[in-house]
Amino acid sequence: MRFALKGALLLTVLVAAVYILLSKPLILLFNRNPVVVEFGKWLLISQVALYPAFGLCYMMTITFQTIGSTKMGLFLSLIRQGLFYVPFILTLPGLLGVTGIYLSQPAADVLTILVCVLLIRSMKRMASANMADMGHGA
Repeated sequence: MRFALKGALLLTVLVAAVYILLSKPLILLFNRNPVVVEFGKWLLISQVALYPAFGLCYMMTITFQTIGSTKMGLFLSLIRQGLFYVPFILTLPGLLGVTGIYLSQPAADVLTILVCVLLIRSMKRMASANMADMGHGA
């Protein structure tokens, strides 16, 4: 699990860095309007800034599913977009204008990461119990 987490962290840091460093040229591939490019650049950066923390969340989702806690795995796979992002994208732009659009995904990401961090202990306990049960069944 540690190897997978390190690999996920390395990959997501690299992907986020590429998107952040190349945000303007990437947006220029689709549009040359300076206002759109500037808006798009910051929107892209806001979308990928927290990618590195998601290795943990993805690993936890997979682990919960693997140890038989499919409901918790499903819950973790749905919260980022369904539970957090949709309400933020529907409300924050009305409250904060364009800034609300920029902040919707990072806000959803922060809450998702927080939920994952809060569930680490229970995931470890369940995984340990599952491994112990497998050892006794052999």
